[in-house]
Parts: sequence; structure tokens; C-alpha cells
Amino acid sequence: MTAATQTLTFDRNIPRGIVHRESIAEVFLTDAQPIPDGAVFAAQLPRNHSYFSDHRGTATTYDPLLLIEVFRQVAIYYAHTFLGVARTEKFIFGSADFTIADPDTLRIGNCPGHCVIEARVIGEKRRDDQIIGLSLEMVAEIEGREAAREVMVYQWMPAAVWNRIRVRGREALGLPAQHVIPGQVPVARMRPGSVGRHNPRNAILANPVLSGRHELTALTIIDTDHPSLFDHALDHVPGMLQFEAARQVAMAAANAVLGLDTSRMVMQRLGIEFTKFGEFERETIARATVAPLPGEGGGVRAQVDLTQGADVIAVGEVELRFRPADVGTMVQ
Repeated sequence: MTAATQTLTFDRNIPRGIVHRESIAEVFLTDAQPIPDGAVFAAQLPRNHSYFSDHRGTATTYDPLLLIEVFRQVAIYYAHTFLGVARTEKFIFGSADFTIADPDTLRIGNCPGHCVIEARVIGEKRRDDQIIGLSLEMVAEIEGREAAREVMVYQWMPAAVWNRIRVRGREALGLPAQHVIPGQVPVARMRPGSVGRHNPRNAILANPVLSGRHELTALTIIDTDHPSLFDHALDHVPGMLQFEAARQVAMAAANAVLGLDTSRMVMQRLGIEFTKFGEFERETIARATVAPLPGEGGGVRAQVDLTQGADVIAVGEVELRFRPADVGTMVQ
């Protein structure tokens, strides 16, 4: 990290609007300073959170998806604060490639974790000599040790352009111009434990089907009242919910197909590309095809996708690993 990190503070949250959040409790960044080709950020990691802390067998560690949310906030803050992107602009995330560098850094201590993130611009998207998108390489350290990395590709556009794109895309699907949030239909929600959760509301898959020798599919529950996944009003299925669906379907497949105890597994890597907008009115099906990872540590690699009808809205890969203390004691 650079000398600029020495001036970062952890005293208070940044204004919630800069990272597109309504609830102060969902804002984790506390400070930022520019550096050549990027910026450094401070974040405080909560030791207890109704969504990010709800995991079987991993209550003593930070959730990798918490760090993905921190990276998302970094990307948005950087564009607004250091590039001057207007608050009214709409953001589209194209892809993310996230990896845990050292699982031991995620162990929760006796104080909220101090996380420092270095973000560097490794690519720009321009139109008429104006920057309209970035590729950011981000490295997070927790208490001075490298914890995770992510490369994120994203862009932004004026609200009027966004609205035209959304209306045109929805009309091509035979949907009304304005989105409609369907009422919740009773479904056979998966047991929280089978997807690594305690709280049933945080288990977002239902109606699982073993659709092949190594494949599981499930309906993704779009709960627009969920306080973390839908912190603010949206007109499409958000990326964070798709990250969670990808992880949960990988967990479910590891359990149902390979017979692994997912209460002792954590996500090591998540790479995903968002290919189309997910619409509320269409069923979102999560699919995972799993295979064991080679090596002593064991684990699972899952090829995942999210579909709506014939349309693939996201595709990627998830790696699950056993926690270090559990290596050598795997149960199948």
C-alpha cells in the first residue's frame, strides 16, 4: 500500500448516497485518498450483520461477499468522487473476478476489522474522449495483510439513456415499459443449511432439481423487501443478488451432487459476467455443474449460470474450499 494509507481514518461512514445506499448500516467505507492511477480507501467491517454474518460454521470469519460489497462501493465512490461522475448517472456492472488471497485474514477479532483497499485503473472505456467506464483492479488488506483481490469492469450513463435502453429491452421481451414487482408466490424454499445459511430469509433458492449427473438447478427468489439485497429501489435484478445466487447454487450442488458438508466450506473465488438485465417479472433459474477440485485441500469448482427463459443473464465460475481447520476431515 502507499503512503496515502497512513492518513486514512475509520471514524465515520462516508455519505450513503455516494455509494448508492439508503441505509447507513449498509455503508462500509469510511475514507478515501487519491493516488496516481487510482485511490486508496478505508472500510470498517462489521463483526455482526444480519445478512453478511449469517453463515453456518463460519460465524468467526468475514463473509467473502462482504468484501465484494466493499469493492462495489469502492468502484462507485471512485467514479463519483475522483472522476466527477454525476450522482444522477446510472451504473452497469459488466463483470467481476474476485479471489480470496489468504483465508486466515478473514478471521474476526475482538474489534471491527480495519480494511484498506487500493484501487488502480487498468482500463478505460471512452466515448468522444470522455471516460464512461473503467476496469478497476482492487486489493483489500485487513489489519495490514492482503485478504482479497478483484478486477471489476463497469460503466455509467445518463438517466435518460438508461431509460431508453431499459424500455427498448423490456418491450423486446413483451414486457410493459415500466417494471412490475410480482407478488410472492409460495415456493419450496431450500433449507438454509443446504446453502450455508441459518436464517431462512437469506436462503434465496427454491424448487431444486438434479438435472444431470453433476448438475443442479433452482429457482432464485427475488425478495424485493430484503433489507440488504434490496437496500434501495431498483428496476432490475441486482448484481449482489446474482452473486449470492451463484454462490448458493454452487453450495447446493456441492451438497446434493457430491455429498459434501457445505457448513464447513467457504467461497474462495467468484468470477462472473453479466450479459443481460434480469427482469423481475421473469423466473430466474440458477444452475451449477460441479466437480471436485484436485489437491489435498479439496473443494469444489462450479460452472454457474443464471437464466430467464432462453436468455442467459449471468455466467461464471465459483470455487468453494474447506476451511483450513477442516482440511483432512472431509465427509462425503
